[in-house]
Amino acid sequence: MNSDLSNKIIDQIDTKQIVPTPRWHFILMRIFFWIFAILSVIVGSFAISVMLFLFSDYYHHGLPLIPHDVAEALLLIPYVWLIIFASFILIGRESIKHTKKGYQYRLYTIILASVFLNILLGFVLYFAGVGKQTHEFFNNRIPFYNSATYDSRDAWNRPIIGRLAGIIVSIKDNNNFSIIDFGGHIWQVKLATSSAGTFVPEASSTIRMSGLLEPPSNLFIANSVVEWEE
Repeated sequence: MNSDLSNKIIDQIDTKQIVPTPRWHFILMRIFFWIFAILSVIVGSFAISVMLFLFSDYYHHGLPLIPHDVAEALLLIPYVWLIIFASFILIGRESIKHTKKGYQYRLYTIILASVFLNILLGFVLYFAGVGKQTHEFFNNRIPFYNSATYDSRDAWNRPIIGRLAGIIVSIKDNNNFSIIDFGGHIWQVKLATSSAGTFVPEASSTIRMSGLLEPPSNLFIANSVVEWEE
């Protein structure tokens, strides 16, 4: 009976022309999945470094100290990079599962290890300035990125709610000058009585201001002026 079964199997192999998968095929697939696993860590680390930069950027330019409505508070969350980070954590998990001994590791072990490694390398990249460079690269070259990512320049470019920032382009006197904001619009600025004498405008300097817009004109009454530090 065993002989009959063996003969049937051999007949099936001959009929369907089944051939063993070459060893190099498995080796290539393992290399492929390891490349994806490493790539997921690299991209996830970049995402962490950009998120760290954005949060430090908010803090550096005084955003935690000013009031925000619910809509703006939600905008401060870096959704694009959170999605990229989560996506590549999942890609990394699936890739490791398909490596030679990846099936032996529990799901939460792979995820925790990936998150830890991403955060660790993300901090290294952030302190090396990579987070800022990556954000600025995407900001200058990817069209949809501007509308999908909210940074401190966006937050201070809201004159309607009393926040304005930009570069001083002309000076009438110490209390009256013009700026061009980060969106390219020209605004006339007048220092309020409380600010007069405490700030001296300098051409080409970048500043941020809190105050009041006088609609429908482009006159902004500044109650406080602070130099914009990169």
